[in-house]
Amino acid sequence: MKLVSMKRADDDDMDTISYSAPNYGYGLSICLNEDQCEALGITKALRAGSKVSISGVGIVTSSTESVTREAGESGSDITLTIQLTEMGLQQQGKISNASAILYGDD
Repeated sequence: MKLVSMKRADDDDMDTISYSAPNYGYGLSICLNEDQCEALGITKALRAGSKVSISGVGIVTSSTESVTREAGESGSDITLTIQLTEMGLQQQGKISNASAILYGDD
């Protein structure tokens, strides 16, 4: 399975907002409760900044396609909603500057 960066592209309209937007879009964060951590074999808290490897299986719960034609471009816009049904997680080490990866170097 190929891993693809989900980092948001710079958006010129974001310059007018007075706060620093996260580099990753809404919904890309996974929150696990106590039972889910236990099921994954996580028996103690991982340190903030720890790097983890995640593999998962999900079910597509919604799929849409719309045809667009803007400024000389034509094509389809695709959206998917996926419900994660199975996942695995393994600690991979510590990232030296996790905050810079998540929020940028600003």
